[in-house]
Amino acid sequence: MFDKSVIILVVSREILEGTVVDRNAAFIANRIDDLGYRVRTIQVVDRVEGEMVAALKWALDQKPMFVLMTGGLGPNWDDNTRSCLAKAAGLPLKEDKKALEQIRSAYRRMNAKGLIEEVELTEARAGMAWVPEGSICHENTVGTAPSVQLKVGTTTVFLLPGVPAEMQRLFTMHVLPAMSAEGPTTVRRERQIDYHGRDESAISRKLGEVAKRHPQASFRTRVQGSEEALTIRITLVVEHSDPVTLDELLEHAESDLRAALGVEVHSRPTDASRLGD
Repeated sequence: MFDKSVIILVVSREILEGTVVDRNAAFIANRIDDLGYRVRTIQVVDRVEGEMVAALKWALDQKPMFVLMTGGLGPNWDDNTRSCLAKAAGLPLKEDKKALEQIRSAYRRMNAKGLIEEVELTEARAGMAWVPEGSICHENTVGTAPSVQLKVGTTTVFLLPGVPAEMQRLFTMHVLPAMSAEGPTTVRRERQIDYHGRDESAISRKLGEVAKRHPQASFRTRVQGSEEALTIRITLVVEHSDPVTLDELLEHAESDLRAALGVEVHSRPTDASRLGD
């Protein structure tokens, strides 16, 4: 069976203090869903070595297909994500010559733009090239710290910068292609049905009965609108390796739900996404 689960770890003291709102996890989760992967959990971790190592060890023990961690890759004294991954995976840290050149190039680029004066690779800057043995480093063309890709058992770990612009660029360039390449080949389609004027408890039993009759479909509800004009949006999700069978399953589930609710509803099919078994 294909394990399509992903664990997202966000390193940030500021998020835990409420002074910064996390944008990275939402960006990643949205695009992972489009690929058909399931985000198992999102955890915000303090920038404390013991807690970071423990979080990474736990994540690796779950054996998801991917662990994605953002933050803690810069040249500051407490940017220790690389060393924490090495400890969690039981691997030594080694200087990556390719990453060192990528970092040197980044500081030259910033100097040429007038953003910094000194281009010398200080010990702190060069430290960003020390990664767990066996890592693949990807150049950061927006900032300075390369992203890190490491295979630990059956799990692929990506370390990404915490700065949203840098993270998004590296995620799009390197994480998405890796996930697409290793991803599943089955198809998912959705139908959204808006049920007006009732609260969720009024249709809960009927939804449960329909769900039992269609175990290959999942049903999600979300309340929208104001108290005076509530709308319950019901999303039906079906996945299958055969698109024709998928359409039949989805049509039967929607027809059954329409009959159970006893009202005229309108469905809107959405684009198919690739999913796994």
